[in-house]
Amino acid sequence: MRRFPFLAYLGPGLLYAGAAVGVSHLVQSTRAGAVYGYGLLFVVIFANLIKYPFFVVGTRYTIITGKSLLDGYEALGRLPVWIFFFISIGTMCIIVATVTLVTSGLFSNLLGITLEPWILCAIILVFCFLLLAIGKFAALDGLMKWIVVLLTVSTIVAMILSFYAAIPKLETVGKTFSISELGDVAFLIALMGWMPIPIEAAVWQSDWTLAKKTPDGKLPPMKYAMIDFNIGYIGTTLLAVCFLALGANMMYNTGAEFSSQAVSFASELVKLYTTAIGSWSYPIILIAAFFTMFSTTLTCFDAYPRVVSNASRRLFKPLEKIPKEKLYWYWITIVGVGAILILMFFRTNMKSLVDFATTVSFLNAPVLALIHHLILFGKEIPKEERPKPWMNLLSWFGILFLFGFSIYYINITFL
Repeated sequence: MRRFPFLAYLGPGLLYAGAAVGVSHLVQSTRAGAVYGYGLLFVVIFANLIKYPFFVVGTRYTIITGKSLLDGYEALGRLPVWIFFFISIGTMCIIVATVTLVTSGLFSNLLGITLEPWILCAIILVFCFLLLAIGKFAALDGLMKWIVVLLTVSTIVAMILSFYAAIPKLETVGKTFSISELGDVAFLIALMGWMPIPIEAAVWQSDWTLAKKTPDGKLPPMKYAMIDFNIGYIGTTLLAVCFLALGANMMYNTGAEFSSQAVSFASELVKLYTTAIGSWSYPIILIAAFFTMFSTTLTCFDAYPRVVSNASRRLFKPLEKIPKEKLYWYWITIVGVGAILILMFFRTNMKSLVDFATTVSFLNAPVLALIHHLILFGKEIPKEERPKPWMNLLSWFGILFLFGFSIYYINITFL
C-alpha cells in the first residue's frame, strides 16, 4: 500500500465507471460496431474527450471547496439549480426504467425464467432498495470494484479474440454512416447521449467524493482524487472502444442484427463473447454482463434520489424540515414506482426506449455543460487551482459542439 498510496482513495472513480459502463457501452457501443463497423469509432472517442471537462468538475470542485457540486450550481443563482432539478426529475424515471429493462433481459437469461419485463424490473428494483437500505454506501462501493474488474477483463479478452474469430461475412459492403441521413444522425445522437454517461452524473461523482471523507472529515488529496477519477474515466472510454470493436468484428456485414427486445438482446450480446472466447465462457460472461448492468441500475437508483433530494431542499423551504435521510427514501420510492409504471404502460421495445432516453440526455447536455464550465472556471475556484488553458479551450469547444449539433438534429428532425 505504501508503494501505491492512491489505492486507499479508489472508490468514487470506480463508482462512476460502474454507472457509466452500462447502456452506453453494452448496448449503444456494441450496436454502433454491429451496424456501422468501425465507422463510429472516432465518435466514441470524440464524445468522451469533449465531455471530460464537464465530468472532472465534480471531483475538482468538491476537493477544492469541500462542498457538493450543487453548491456550485447555487453559487451561480437559483436558476441553475432549477434547471438541474427539472432535468433530473424529467429524466430520472425514464433512465432508471431503461437501465433496469436491459438488466432484466440479462436476469431472465441468467435464471432461465420468463416473466413480464415490468415484473422482472420490479423484482430488481426492490432488491436494489433493500441493498441500499441495508448496505448503504459501503456495500455499493465494495461491489463496484469487483464488478468493474470482472467486466473489464472479460471484455478485453473477448475483443482481442474477436479479431481471430472466423465470422462469415457478406459479399456486399455494410452500412456506412451519412451525416445527411436522419436515421444515421438520430443514432449518432443516441450514441453520444450517454457516452460515457449523462452529464448530470458529475453531481453524483461529487457526492460520492464527499462520502469518501475520512472520520475526521478530510477529503482525499487532489492528486489521488484525480488519479481515481482518471482511472474510471479513461477506463470506461477504452471499454467503449472494446465494445464497439466486438460488435464490428462479430456482427458487421454478417446480416445479423440485434433484437429490440431486452431478453433476446441479452442473449445475442453474450453470444458475441462466447463465439470469440468459446462456449465454455457463456455462464461467466452472462454473470459478468448481468452484474455490470445491475451495477448501473443500482448506482442510478441510488444517485438520482440522492441529488434530487439535495436540490429540492435548496428550492423548497418546507422540505428543509424533513431529515435528509427520510427525504432520500421518499425520492427513491418515487423513482422506483415511476420507473415500473413506465415499463408497465410504455413497454417493452428496448431499442426505442434506450434511443429515446439517450437522445433526451444529449439534448439536455449543452445547458448542463455550460453550467459546469461556469463552475469549473468560476470565482469559487482560485486561479491557481483552475485547469490549464487547454482545458478551457476544450470545454468551450465541447459546449459549442453540443449546442450546434443539437440544433442541427432538431432542424433536420422537426423543421
